[in-house]
Amino acid sequence: MAGSLSADAVAAYRRDGFHFPWRLMPRERALRIGEDFLAFTRSDVARRYPDPQNQLYLLKAHLIFTWADAIVHDPGLLDAVESLIGPDILVWSSGVFWKAPHSGAYVSWHQDSTNFELDDAEGVVRAWVALTPATLANGTMRFAPGLHARGQVRHVDRKAEGELLSRGETIDLEIDEAATVPVVIDAGEVSFHHLHTPHGSGPNASDQPRVNHVVTYVAPKVRPIRGADSAQLARGQDRFGHYAPEPRPKADLDPAALAAHESAMALRNAIIYRGAPLPQAPRHAEVWS
Repeated sequence: MAGSLSADAVAAYRRDGFHFPWRLMPRERALRIGEDFLAFTRSDVARRYPDPQNQLYLLKAHLIFTWADAIVHDPGLLDAVESLIGPDILVWSSGVFWKAPHSGAYVSWHQDSTNFELDDAEGVVRAWVALTPATLANGTMRFAPGLHARGQVRHVDRKAEGELLSRGETIDLEIDEAATVPVVIDAGEVSFHHLHTPHGSGPNASDQPRVNHVVTYVAPKVRPIRGADSAQLARGQDRFGHYAPEPRPKADLDPAALAAHESAMALRNAIIYRGAPLPQAPRHAEVWS
């Protein structure tokens, strides 16, 4: 079912800054993962965290959930990523982005490169794995094709009610909405996009939740611009050593996984939130004591 991207798909990605749809897994498997995730968000464990979205799901889900670990290491997905950034692949982050039915949550137009602080966007790709259908009604992403070729564009922090971005970073560029492309994909399908591709999404106006697992892959040659960072080797070799290595979880939320997650989140939050208020830090030890 899964395999390397075709030459036409790679060409489209280079030209437009994105490519979709690409089938990763059967629809039924993706829906089951999404349902299990939503059940966890309602669990007693999740409720022990004051802000589970930022503390558990947003940046490093693959370090503490075996289902997320399985997705980021899926051989078919890694084949596709290899088509875009080469055979040596690190998992830099993975997070669950979800919108409840009839929520006002939205994401302003932005480039992911703005606060990731990685020195080579060509060595980075974001894989947006749908765990429910992504539709116009439930607030799917929209891409601005071709604008990734401009490189990094200035952003302004405009954090507002309902904004899901950590700082409310909004691109300082006029986006022609009529020329944008909505990412309409089924559960189990993937959309890939370049780190400089402008994108945003609207509220979920439907009766169903929208759930996506978003994975950021980097080539090991890509450097963090400032400060220490960590990542997990998924394929090939890391000949550069720019990132502290991260372990894979043996079981969901086991003590070793939680400790690794806490350490990794401390490093990543220092990058993502530099110059902005930090979210409440994970306190796994207190939760599990």
